[in-house]
Amino acid sequence: MTRLTLACALALLACGAQAAEHFCNRPAPHPIDTALAKAGERSGGVTVDLANAQSAAWSAWDKELNRVYAALLKKAPSADALRAAQRAWLAYDKAQAQWDATLHADQGTSAALNQGGASLARRRARVCDLQNDLDGLE
Repeated sequence: MTRLTLACALALLACGAQAAEHFCNRPAPHPIDTALAKAGERSGGVTVDLANAQSAAWSAWDKELNRVYAALLKKAPSADALRAAQRAWLAYDKAQAQWDATLHADQGTSAALNQGGASLARRRARVCDLQNDLDGLE
């Protein structure tokens, strides 16, 4: 494992451990964060296993994003405004992913971990934002 890959693996583990402490100002960790932290620990720092853990977590956060968005859409005072905001966020997410790919292009196998980690963090943060909006409407 290269030094950079090892650094990325350790960063993922640290991120997973920190994320497992709380989610979105709540006292308990989110199950997705807990699963990611455990998968990171099991990986032993192997790049492909870390990437698989990130991918599984990203899919879980994407599913959670869709769930929270659908719940918020039902309660939103303006579904059109929420849809416009979500479309804008999706465009931002796509553009940011392209920028991340450019930033990490020369990092070899670590590039995928760095790009995946950034994308994962954006999904997780968007779920938090939408959940806070939903909580405010309930």
